[in-house]
Amino acid sequence: MAAVVVDGSSSLSFERWERRSNAFARGLARRGVRPGDPVLLVFDNSHLTDYAVAYVGVHKAAAVAVPVSSRIAAPALEGILRQCGAAAVIRPLDLGPCLQAPPLWGRAWHADPATLEADHSIEEFQVPLAPGDRAEILYTSGTVGTRKGVSCSHEDITLDARPPVAERCPRAATLFLHAFPPGTNAAQEGIRLPLRHGDKCGVVLPSFEPERFCQVICERGISRLQLVPALAQVILESGAPARYDVTSIERVVLTGAPAPPALLAKLADAFPRAAIWNSYTLTEAAQARTIMRYDGTRAGSVGRPDAGTEVRVADAVGVDLPPGQTGEIWLRRAGGPQRHYHDDPEATSAAFVDGWLRTGDLGYLDTDGYLYLVDRKDDVIVSGGSKISCIEVEAVLAEHPAVVEAAVFSLPHGVLGHAVAAAAAVRSHVEVASLRSFVRRRLGDIEAPQQILLVERLPRNQSGKVLKDDLRRAMLNAPAPVPIGLAEGATQIAIRSMWQEVLGVEQVGPDDDFFDQGGHSLAASRVLSRIEEQLGVRLAVTAIFDCPTVAALSAAVDRARRG
Repeated sequence: MAAVVVDGSSSLSFERWERRSNAFARGLARRGVRPGDPVLLVFDNSHLTDYAVAYVGVHKAAAVAVPVSSRIAAPALEGILRQCGAAAVIRPLDLGPCLQAPPLWGRAWHADPATLEADHSIEEFQVPLAPGDRAEILYTSGTVGTRKGVSCSHEDITLDARPPVAERCPRAATLFLHAFPPGTNAAQEGIRLPLRHGDKCGVVLPSFEPERFCQVICERGISRLQLVPALAQVILESGAPARYDVTSIERVVLTGAPAPPALLAKLADAFPRAAIWNSYTLTEAAQARTIMRYDGTRAGSVGRPDAGTEVRVADAVGVDLPPGQTGEIWLRRAGGPQRHYHDDPEATSAAFVDGWLRTGDLGYLDTDGYLYLVDRKDDVIVSGGSKISCIEVEAVLAEHPAVVEAAVFSLPHGVLGHAVAAAAAVRSHVEVASLRSFVRRRLGDIEAPQQILLVERLPRNQSGKVLKDDLRRAMLNAPAPVPIGLAEGATQIAIRSMWQEVLGVEQVGPDDDFFDQGGHSLAASRVLSRIEEQLGVRLAVTAIFDCPTVAALSAAVDRARRG
């Protein structure tokens, strides 16, 4: 039975997973990897079966997995490598160079996963380890401050493991579909779910495309979706759920970021037979989370504690607050292992207290124990002495018929201290004044954004979180003049057409920057898929980041074609 499937590419059975990971672990040991050594795993979703083998193989060698997405920028990747002290870097050869030069790798050696498997026995292999030994380091997305490595033990990641399916009643596998990139907490859970339960099979697309995403649901009879709100929004905006039979979906789980109530309602309409679940957790929180099924009531809630989770809402000195009062959210799973920040005792002591995680998020509990998010502590706007919730303003903007999604942030103000500003991705023409009035009528004058930037797409990091600092800088700085490009060739014309379609813009010049036009990592994947389909050229996933203009990307395509 398949455990991991990459659509249109490869699949991995439990038996092959076991045998290949044994050979991989032997390859690591042969190259000198010792118990406790960090091993950097640089992969994308098109190589997810190889990643699954490498991930388990690292554990069988009693080493520490450090998974990161291949889309991460080279300087950030170098910083992670140095911070974790990786002994080795494992990545597929056809991903292209992830680090700029071997000297930057320090003491780490580099290998392709296939090389480590080759010529090694597939018989059972396991270097002894203890439940409390470190299993992996997950690096947080870094939307606020620098990235931190969250250290997880084997006891932590195997919590809730069940007997193998063969020891229970065998039945058809439950297929779940996701698009989380390697290195995220959600992606790790997607890999471990088949290992924990034995009757689950994870399906991913090599690159995210909403049309193909819904087509796969129809073709394979997918029953569960696991999404971040950003991906859910893209799927809904594409209209693809209406063009395919998606009635096999029984459950849609949102995680990773606050979901506007309007998005939950739209998902319920798009997947009429599915239960829509909204959940809340953090990478640092391990298995602690809240969750609830959306039914139109308590639309702004992220649910109640699940599976032994405990939730507190406390003031600045850690005293519990009564229902209805806003404070910092604390999470823990009673009796469960606690994570910590790798090689950062100061940050660990500030965030982890007596088994509790101080999340840094603000929220409140109602009298029935349902949790409501208000904002990040660092993201609440104090304007003229009044505290304003970015999440609340974003939710209202998302209800406007012309708005796809919105991000709210602060700008410096000479009188108020900080002013409310917003960026709105819109699907049709709308006047900024009407959006401001829309918020004012629902929330009041104080909450209405003083400035609103209309964009095609909101910029996001690899985890799908909105980069508000980028929006803030875009609003503070005057736009640079668009340079005049050279005459277009056939490749440029084709790529310009792809950009117009994917980004939804009417005009694109040869020297227009993809990301200035509203591009983001998801859109970049879609353009690269079209280039491969229409022009027959497969580029590295970093191609648009390295060649962000039509002219530069066209030149890269022409070079690849000649090669």
